[in-house]
Amino acid sequence: MAAAIVFAILSALSNACSAVLQRLAVVDRTSEAKSVWRTAIDLLRQPIWLLGALFLVGTFGFQALALYFGPLSVVQPVLVLELIFTLGLRVFLLHDSIASRTWSAALIICVGLAAFLVLASPSEGTHVPNAGQWILAVSTRGLIVLVLLLLSRHGSPASRAALFGAATAIVWSVDAALVKQTVDELARSGVLGLLTHWPLYAMIATGVLGTILLQGAYAVGPLAASQATLLIVDPLVSIALGIELFHEQLRTGPGYVFGAVVSLAVLGAGVVMLSIWAPPVMTAEELARLPGHARPSEDAAPRPQL
Repeated sequence: MAAAIVFAILSALSNACSAVLQRLAVVDRTSEAKSVWRTAIDLLRQPIWLLGALFLVGTFGFQALALYFGPLSVVQPVLVLELIFTLGLRVFLLHDSIASRTWSAALIICVGLAAFLVLASPSEGTHVPNAGQWILAVSTRGLIVLVLLLLSRHGSPASRAALFGAATAIVWSVDAALVKQTVDELARSGVLGLLTHWPLYAMIATGVLGTILLQGAYAVGPLAASQATLLIVDPLVSIALGIELFHEQLRTGPGYVFGAVVSLAVLGAGVVMLSIWAPPVMTAEELARLPGHARPSEDAAPRPQL
């Protein structure tokens, strides 16, 4: 279990590094009037973007290792630490000043997460789900995603972003479950056996779908709304999927269940507060703070925010 937690923490850290580096690269390149394709080609030439892509590969690798060594109900909640690592990178890399209330929200997340892991004490399941169980799990979640997307067509930008974020979280939770099934299949059957089984291809499909939905969430409303909803819904759905598909176990005594629910509520509250109180979005000017980058000219045209 310790290995699962360590690899989950490394996955969260790697994803935070990827997000910070690639967003800075995108902001720097999209500040110039270029076509989408030209911008994409320019990004591929950017060392900072390529480094971010390398960290993204590390994110997936660490998550796969974490899910091999531990249950969904441990790995997915730990991944919310990405928010805290992102703050740390803003301080270390960009020398941002983070408000005390923002660090307080980060502390609340840590307390809620630690309390959940201690009180619920999730344990690995030994069950291998069959095709029928997968069909039931995916179809029910897919129906919920469809309803959320239909509801997201109306309402305020914040509510639409939140609904998109919830839909994305459900898809990524299913993807995480498929990652677990895939790495277990790899351990049992080897590479050739893995290529002849469906979980690998389903994992790729849900990963692509989740990425598309995430971009939609960013497009329809504020980041705080989509990010908070995504990071709250993902662990909850993952815990349910772990119990349903892999028969993962949580402590079921009344006191433990109540404590776990309260812990998750505290964790969710911390995510919401941290999303709201996060520092402003990164701009091209922040890229100039990195070594080897010149500061933008004072009379240059304002650059768009990320």
